[in-house]
Amino acid sequence: MHKLLATTLLAGTFFSAAAAAQTYDKGFYLGGHYGQHKVELESDFADTDVKFGVAGVNAGLQLTSFLALEARYAIGVEDEEIFDDDDSARYEIDRHMALMAKGSLPLGDRFALFATAGYGETKYNFAYDIPGLTGSESTTESGFIYGAGANFHLTNNLSLVAEYNVLPDLEDEDDGLIESDVSLMTVGLNYTF
Repeated sequence: MHKLLATTLLAGTFFSAAAAAQTYDKGFYLGGHYGQHKVELESDFADTDVKFGVAGVNAGLQLTSFLALEARYAIGVEDEEIFDDDDSARYEIDRHMALMAKGSLPLGDRFALFATAGYGETKYNFAYDIPGLTGSESTTESGFIYGAGANFHLTNNLSLVAEYNVLPDLEDEDDGLIESDVSLMTVGLNYTF
């Protein structure tokens, strides 16, 4: 009798969690986000962090309660500027794009944790004005990106999303003299149709 009661309770818990997860198994969603794109540079001479503000949009298709596919596009909205007497330099993000798979673990009917993995591309611009030398350069870094985050459903259609991603490092053209770690932290809202 006790085994039957325990089995019934366990099965009821499992099916109620699955039913809660199915509440948000809907299909297409759109969203917007704001975040900080951070590049940590390390060399034998100095270490520095360059931070950019980015704003973007995303569109996704929730295939099941546990899996979604998502496309993202963002632009730089806050540049990093350095002034030193007559010298100046400006670093900026032109754009960031990504195609991601998103695996979710619903924890109740409103909250879920998720992990992401996919392909991303970021275009950086660098402009400098040094006495006797003025110019600009741009570079595009692409490759595998991955991250994790949390999703909180404010209503059946609207959810708050916070996420942290690791992006491709900057290509080192100086044969190992400079190392970089690149990350993106965002907060946004998604609306499910």
